[in-house]
Amino acid sequence: MKLDALYISDYAAVNLDAFKATGAVHSVFRTSLNVMLDGFLLHIGSAEAPLSCLGITVAEQGASALVNLVEPGDRAMARNGVLRLYGRGDVVEIDLISAPIRCLSVPMATVAPEGETDILVCRELSELSLPARIGLPWDERAARSLAGLARLSAVSRAAWDAGRVGAPVPRARIDAAFRGAGSSIEHLLGRGLGLTPSGDDVLCGFGCGLCYLWRHGALGCDAWGGYTSMLLDVLPGKTTAVSEAYLRAMCAGYANEDYIELLASIEKGGTEEISGRLETILSMGHTSGADGLLGFGAAFGYINM
Repeated sequence: MKLDALYISDYAAVNLDAFKATGAVHSVFRTSLNVMLDGFLLHIGSAEAPLSCLGITVAEQGASALVNLVEPGDRAMARNGVLRLYGRGDVVEIDLISAPIRCLSVPMATVAPEGETDILVCRELSELSLPARIGLPWDERAARSLAGLARLSAVSRAAWDAGRVGAPVPRARIDAAFRGAGSSIEHLLGRGLGLTPSGDDVLCGFGCGLCYLWRHGALGCDAWGGYTSMLLDVLPGKTTAVSEAYLRAMCAGYANEDYIELLASIEKGGTEEISGRLETILSMGHTSGADGLLGFGAAFGYINM
């Protein structure tokens, strides 16, 4: 069977080393699958779903057929721009080289977001009852971990505001914020069930929001660099291979297409459009959407206690 990749993410295109790699099918789902190629996890999804920062999309009918032809452990090889999956009774060939590359890097900007951005994001998220929809028990420890992430963002933004008028932020306050975020990472990383545990989805969502603020020049004291360094230092072996792949992509400044579209809607400031984007993310996985949005909101100061 031959398929065309309709789109490939820029992160996947760079990491597949000119599409020369070998490996095996890692995991298969109802309409998508993951392939491990020389240590890089490639996601193959349906065009009906948002493009993963780790992967490619194929036509919906092709995705449905593909998941019935392969199983975990089947051999995979990418050569000369073609990915071959050696499935049960058939070899699937997917043309990668002709696929348009879609940018899933969190966007840059030359000016910081307006103050109303926080109000807009928090107002929309408050309508979703996220703590009741996440995959972790919403207990005191979970709330404290979320607050630790939110505090890092808040202190960093205060440092940026203070820097504009030449007023230093006490170093002790900054150090305390980093220690709190480190404790949050320690508690959340790998916590929960599934291929992307809920705690990891919270960390990924927070990183997306924090990266957006950093790339818009709204953070001081290098909160983005500090957060990603703390996470990458403890990441190896602490969670699933799938979750680790997404966290590494986030630390490199990438996000799935649904988050990139949400950020674009936030830039425009349209309430109705933002609401629609949030609903799209909420529909992802069993609780992954809610988990990720809870972390995303923390970067903007949203904590629903």
